[in-house]
Amino acid sequence: MAKRMLVALVCGLYFVLTGFVVVGHRGDPLKAPEETFQSDDMAFQDGAEYVELDVQESADGIVVIQHDPNLLRTTGVNAAIAQTPFATLQGYHTKNGEPVHSLQELFTHYQSGNQKFLIETKIEKGVPHPQLEAKIAALVNQYGMQNRVMFHSFSLNSLKRLQNVLPECPRLFIVGSLKRINYAVFQYVNGVDISTDLLTPELVSSLHAVGQKVFAWDEMTETPAKWQWLANLNIDGVVTNYPAIAHQYAQLKAAAVTVHKEGLATNLSSAALPIVRNPYAPTPTGKTVPAQAAFEVKKAVAGKAGTYYQISQNQFVPALTIALAPQAGPLNQLVGQRAWVHTEHLAAVLHPSPSTTSGRSALALNNSQITIDAVHQAGATTWIHISSGWLKLSECLLKSPITSLQLTPHQEALPATAVALRLTPDSALLNLPVLG
Repeated sequence: MAKRMLVALVCGLYFVLTGFVVVGHRGDPLKAPEETFQSDDMAFQDGAEYVELDVQESADGIVVIQHDPNLLRTTGVNAAIAQTPFATLQGYHTKNGEPVHSLQELFTHYQSGNQKFLIETKIEKGVPHPQLEAKIAALVNQYGMQNRVMFHSFSLNSLKRLQNVLPECPRLFIVGSLKRINYAVFQYVNGVDISTDLLTPELVSSLHAVGQKVFAWDEMTETPAKWQWLANLNIDGVVTNYPAIAHQYAQLKAAAVTVHKEGLATNLSSAALPIVRNPYAPTPTGKTVPAQAAFEVKKAVAGKAGTYYQISQNQFVPALTIALAPQAGPLNQLVGQRAWVHTEHLAAVLHPSPSTTSGRSALALNNSQITIDAVHQAGATTWIHISSGWLKLSECLLKSPITSLQLTPHQEALPATAVALRLTPDSALLNLPVLG
């Protein structure tokens, strides 16, 4: 119903289907030791499309999967990777009992599957890395992983070398400062992997305008609460410590339709509307839009949680009782009005939501008096809400007419009887059963 509602009010506007790639940061590091097969498997099980891993070289030139240049944090052994042969490194184990892995072992382990990997080349000052990119390329080609890997790095020079040896694989430039982003960088990369501390809607739009993908990353201190605002950004991917949460939001965003629509709107309800942090998994902010208040909207998002209007960054309101100008003004006059049920039947059916397919919540007897507390416009049909449910305005007679209602050929007029009577604000419907 939410999507039908949205289509009705945005005919001819620009629709955007949104979603993003989920990358498990070093696997699923909150559930298993980072950069182990167990951690990788958990990330994939939680919905990650890619797993991120870090590579550097051992003393004998083997491409090793580890984040730090030293194994102390992950294995408890004080061993510098660049100064230790791989055979020795492989004798050290993480807390789950897995040995330190090489990139070749990873490709062998996952070769028969379809898992994908985002590989970071760790280029540390003073740490040797002879022919690291060439060695990676040789392994990618040997195992046929060209369509299953992409790369990111803080080192632009490393990405340049990867462009030469693996031009078909996507490359992302990792930045923790806006000073690192410039046009000279874009010729070597397909996108930018940006710290969440720097991300803004304007930055994302600017990078998209020059053809760059935008990925987001966070420190290991990332929290699930950050997704309440991160989900509102039009990012292409995220490197996250919470792949399960990210996957949930990615699915919700992929299923949603966003319509860019700016203008003045009104809350056609006698109740305040809750303001939520995002339209995908709505969480209240504690703030509200007052009853019958007018406000500016930026866009509408229709998803599994319903349809919401954005009123500012990270602030959305449910769209059910919202109408845009110029239609909103006349419709707002209905809120608080008294009316009488006027139908050919003994009673009018009241529905749980403004749709005849939503079921039946109650009945309103013919000629009974009602008070309108909310309004919803669905295409050519005006729905009104009373205490027991929704019914069509065409099944009612108003005590007071709507003034200055600007009807279009696709909008519903007031019931003919009510218009013909020329009701005034102080007049009552006399002998209503006979008129019925």
